[in-house]
Amino acid sequence: MSNLKRHERKAIVLGISASDSIERFRHRLSRELSSTKVEDRGQYVLMHERVRLNGNFIDIIVYTTDRIYISASINIPSETFNDIATKVVRIAQESLKKMEVFCPATLLRAKYILEFASKLNLENEQERMILLILSDISNEIVLGEEMRDAGIEVTPSDEYITNKIERLKEKGKIVCEEEGIKGIHELRNGIVHRGDIPNKIQAKKALQTAQTVLKGCLKE
Repeated sequence: MSNLKRHERKAIVLGISASDSIERFRHRLSRELSSTKVEDRGQYVLMHERVRLNGNFIDIIVYTTDRIYISASINIPSETFNDIATKVVRIAQESLKKMEVFCPATLLRAKYILEFASKLNLENEQERMILLILSDISNEIVLGEEMRDAGIEVTPSDEYITNKIERLKEKGKIVCEEEGIKGIHELRNGIVHRGDIPNKIQAKKALQTAQTVLKGCLKE
């Protein structure tokens, strides 16, 4: 009988055990990998999240020592496990700091834009148009600041939101709500160039997506 071991990855991410960092980490995992919380009363365990993958599980555990332990069934292909484990560690590293510390004025501006947008009337066609455009503006602000935070020089071509996303991904960054951001930008273009009017579901979803994108950088 063969002794099949689970896939394992261990990493030390100094500071991840801090309450604000681990909360950002949990939030990003739930958004990017659809993880769910596991009640774990193991000694020194601060967080236990689980990712479902084709009937199998990948477990992510954070200890008080800043150690992250990632494990999965041997039934998951090694390449798949390694890709996800690498992504998990990267998310942990990106969860250590709040961008608010580095660029408060710009990100707070995005926050105030969304606060104003949230007060608009979804029953009004023109206000739905404004809400969606403001959501797109907020996303643009966040992506621009993420580029600067990653040391990416912003060039004239980066006025296009798809360029911002691709340059961040080339740097190994995970773009929160990538498809949602692109979808909002397409709807915004329809408003600006054709006078399209978004429906209530589209407008509400755009605001929720923009709030999620900002929350990943600016923790309340």
